[in-house]
Order: sequence, then structure tokens, then C-alpha cells
Amino acid sequence: MTINPSNTLVHNDFNLRPGTLRQQTALSQQNRHHDHFVSNPALAYVYSLAATDTTGGQANARYTLERFSRFLLGSSFDQIDWLMLLTTPDLIKQAMAAFLIHRAQIKATMKGLVYDPQRSLKNLHINPLKKALLVIGDYYYQHQQISLSQLTEWQSVISVFSVHEHKDQQLDSGWLSPISASQPLTIELTTQAQIMLEAFSCFCLRSCIERMDWHTVLYAPVLQTAMQSFLSSRLTMKSSDKKQDYAPATADNLLRMLRGVAHHAWLSESISIETLQRIKAIKLPRGSRQSSGRYLSYADVDNISALTLAQSNKIKAVRDNAIFWLMYESGLRRAEVIGLDIGDIDLYLCKIRVMGKGNKERHVPFSKNSDLYSAIEQWLTIRSQHSQKISSFFCGVNRYQQLTSQRLTTQTLNDLCKQVHLLGFSRKISPHDFRHSVATNLLRSGYDLLLVSKFMGHSSISTTQRYDRRTDDELQGVTPGR
Repeated sequence: MTINPSNTLVHNDFNLRPGTLRQQTALSQQNRHHDHFVSNPALAYVYSLAATDTTGGQANARYTLERFSRFLLGSSFDQIDWLMLLTTPDLIKQAMAAFLIHRAQIKATMKGLVYDPQRSLKNLHINPLKKALLVIGDYYYQHQQISLSQLTEWQSVISVFSVHEHKDQQLDSGWLSPISASQPLTIELTTQAQIMLEAFSCFCLRSCIERMDWHTVLYAPVLQTAMQSFLSSRLTMKSSDKKQDYAPATADNLLRMLRGVAHHAWLSESISIETLQRIKAIKLPRGSRQSSGRYLSYADVDNISALTLAQSNKIKAVRDNAIFWLMYESGLRRAEVIGLDIGDIDLYLCKIRVMGKGNKERHVPFSKNSDLYSAIEQWLTIRSQHSQKISSFFCGVNRYQQLTSQRLTTQTLNDLCKQVHLLGFSRKISPHDFRHSVATNLLRSGYDLLLVSKFMGHSSISTTQRYDRRTDDELQGVTPGR
């Protein structure tokens, strides 16, 4: 185990101008990205998505590759030198603070915000991490590896810890070297506590993507076996004790990402073109699934609109109503909805400028006689009554019915759909149901598949076909004639 002493010290020079510090941080990140491009093809692949994909695409790639590499490496918290931390209480305080600040910075970036210690250090799920660390302390005490006084001090430090008291004490990600665990920790944790403990351990040791030696995996037979084992390990058991098949899309996404990793390894001259071609030749069992989207009729959305507008927070009600009609009549993806700026909506020309997947721009039309036009007009009227300058089209609304500058997240849209069901809508819905319904309505209206595909922002017509929710009953009377 090695610790960089300079990282564990509190820096006393707080007179740096923010601009200078921001420039230094940006330069450091550029240098790390350059090193990763040469040494770590997985991170090079993730970073390459920044130029061509949405933030959600980058997050999805990192999440998928992180799970895959964790499957191969094993749990990260089993490789932490817990005895060292248990006997150094001050260090665990610094580590927890640094982890939570790092988490808040990532969260702010994903929301398109600038990290602000006064605002960003909220809702970081610190209690599950505390519970996990307390369980670890008790585990080592039960195994007589620490004394009662050490356990009591550990429990005291963890229980009273507050990240707001340690804003300036930061360790860098990967400050701790992993150890070879003789045996895994046999502790019982809740799912959320286990997730937070794994995330904390990955911060201390570096993420699994960074610790993974990808060059030992990037051989076609090895990679294919690893993929099949990973996918099989994620199958759940039905009540009939029969394993479910994994969704073909899950396998396709993983294979696509690993091909991207291999491509970047080839670009850095770490593997040969022959090895790359063999990896690209890997085939997994094919299959298909019915799209998960459920159709919503205009009557359904009228009901959703009525329930939404009946909320006590009238400002939020108007905003949410505009969101639902936007998703239903324009078919925007979640990331596209929250990514809209005030200048992207043109009420005069009735067009919405959308920056979609793959950094592709499109313009979605709507009618002046539509419910969408009325809902947007109401929301713009409310926005104009607030003097605060807010760039995002949809922004936060607090409980005092005031607009905030905080941009919404994709999870916000998920929560709005869940709330509709709690308000009395007959079934559970998701944001993607609205998008499926738009495609179905357009096809029912007689528009050809190519036009609908362009409207939806699909790069392939086959994707649009999967969005078609028309029923078999509508095939009645569809017969060839002379």
C-alpha cells in the first residue's frame, strides 16, 4: 500500500484565482486523457464519445464497461486495506470527503452545471455509505483484528462525519493501492449500502475500467468467453427456476462497446489489425424483443394533463404539462427534452431545434392549433414573469413556486411519470412511452416510414419500425388487390 503524502496534506494556499485553478484542472485533465488514450483503450473509447454522442451515451458506455471490468476483477471493497483505514480515523474522514466531493462534481457535470460547494453537496446518499463502513468496523472487531477502543473511535468518526466540514481536504481518485485479499469480506449489506461502498472503494483504488489490463482481454476467444460469462451471470431466476435470456440489445450494446475499445487499442498500436478483425468477427446469439414502449392515446394524455394541472404547485404544474405534451407531440428523447435552451423554441415558425444522438441537429415542427403550442405558450408566459435569466427551457421549480436556474435531469422526467401514476393515472408509464406513441400516431395518419424516421431523429428505418405500436386488429382489411 502506498500513499502519496502530498495528497493527504491539507493545502494552505487558498488564494488562487478560480480562473487559474480551472485552467490548471483543465490542463491536468487533458494530460490524463492523453495518457489514457495510449495506455487504456476503454477510457479512450469513452472519451471519444464526447465529440459525437450525448452525455447520456458517455455515461452509459462508462457504466457498462465498468460493470464488465468489475465482473472480471471482482468486488473493489475486497481489495481495500481496511485495517489501515480502521487504525487511521483522520484518513477515512479525508477519503469520505474527497469521494463525496468527487461524486458531487460528476453529478454537476452530468446536469450541465458548474460545481458549487454551497449547492452541489446535497442528496449524495451519505447514510448508506456510513452504514456500510460501520458494518466493516464491526466485522473486523468480531474477528479480533481491532480493539474495542479502535472500534469505538471508528464508530464515532463515521457517525458524526459531515462533508461540509471537510470541503478543502481532498485526496485524488486512486490515492490508495489495492491489496490482494486473502478472503472476501463476508458482510451483509443492503443493496444501496453495497453500491455506495463499491463506489467509494473504486474512488480510492481508481475505477475498474482504469485498473483493468485490457490488453490481456482483447483477444477474440478470451473476449467472447468473458462476454458470455458476464451476460450469463446477470440472468435472473424465474419462479419456475428457469433462467431468463438476456435481452439481445444488452448483448449488442456490450459487443459494440468492446469493439470500440478494441478499435482504440488498434489506433494506439497495442493490437494488430488481424486481432481487431477477429474481435469484430465475434458473433453472439441473435434474437429480438418487442419494444418496451406502451401506446398512449390522446385520451390518456388528456387525463395525464388534467392530473398534472391539478397539482397545488401551479408553476410546476404548468411546466410538467408542457413537458408531457412536448414528449407526446414532438417525440423528443429524455436527454433532448432537458437539453433544450430557451432559444431552441420558435413559436412564430412553430419549430423546435433539437440536438440529438450523435451530435445530429434536426428541427421538429408542430402546429399552432396543437395542445403542445398551448402548453408551451403557457409555460413561456410564466417564464417571462420571472426576472431571473435562465438559459434552459425547462428549469427547476421550488416549493415556493419560484423558478431556479437548475437544469432538469433525465431522472426528473422518470420521476414525473411515476408521480402521474401516484396522482391517479390507471397504469405506470415511462418517458419513452410518449416517444413510441408519437411514431404510432404518425404512421396511423398515413405518413411514410422515411418521413417518420426523420421526424423521430432515427438513423435507421429499422429503429422506427420497432416503435410502431399499431395492433394486429388494424391489419383487418389490409389485403392485396388486383
